[in-house]
Amino acid sequence: MLVVRGLHVRFGQAHILQGVDLAVGPEPLAIVGRNGMGKTTLCQTIMGMVPGEGEISLDGEGLAGRPPNRVARAGLALVPQGRRTFPSLTVDEHLRLVAQGPRARWTIERAYATFPRLAERRRNGGTQLSGGEQQMLAIARALLMNPRLVIMDEPSEGLAPVIVDHLAEVLRGLAAEGTGLLLVEQNLRMAAAVCGTVAVMVTGRIAATMPAADLVADEALQRRYLGVAAGSH
Repeated sequence: MLVVRGLHVRFGQAHILQGVDLAVGPEPLAIVGRNGMGKTTLCQTIMGMVPGEGEISLDGEGLAGRPPNRVARAGLALVPQGRRTFPSLTVDEHLRLVAQGPRARWTIERAYATFPRLAERRRNGGTQLSGGEQQMLAIARALLMNPRLVIMDEPSEGLAPVIVDHLAEVLRGLAAEGTGLLLVEQNLRMAAAVCGTVAVMVTGRIAATMPAADLVADEALQRRYLGVAAGSH
């Protein structure tokens, strides 16, 4: 679905992305790595929010150089780090802003059925929600665009384990339905619960791609690439 080749991003003298290559097919792919490795910059560059050099395509359609609205219309949706909900809009208004109509695969009714807590809080403003509720809203907002592929940037950040488990279940369901998924995570447990394959980002490059189970089981690899011991989140 999504192919990235030779992607470079520079901010002044800083070379943030240094020739990133990756491909996301029918199976979801997770990107893991320490802070400051370029993961969020990669998400934003794919979405056209940050200028870069290289090739980006979705189902063979070139996206490099397009503005974010045209990237979104081509079938990509982003769940941004930090959720970015609007304080002036209610939950229901957030969803109606992007709803595609009653015949779409994802509708407001389906979003409320998937995240019942949002239905209970539909009249609350975006910043009146808990962190978990805001994350549910950010994911529902992206899904209502009915994308071919969703990019999720640190969706488990700051959430309680029970909410992380629910999100993992939702993401596995998305993948089973055929929606492409690029999951950017520091939480290795979450990444492995959703994706069978992980790519490790180190200083702006994809340093290794491997089965998620192999990284979970290998403490030496975790220390080398992530700076954590086995069992850490």
